Amino acid sequence: MKTNKQLIDEVNGTMSIEGMPLTQDDKSRMLEYLNNPSKFDEIMKSLIRKHTVFTDGISGANVG
Repeated sequence: MKTNKQLIDEVNGTMSIEGMPLTQDDKSRMLEYLNNPSKFDEIMKSLIRKHTVFTDGISGANVG
């Protein structure tokens, strides 16, 4: 069985081949999920909020 570090390094290697290496934030999110899968919904909601752009140009990250 692979360790969490090995899993993250493997994903990072694959993403790097495609020119999209993981950021430290990405690695931290992956580790958070691997250590506590029950936080999946919370992690996904924060990513959706962060990357949502409304039609008026305001990003979801700027919305309370």
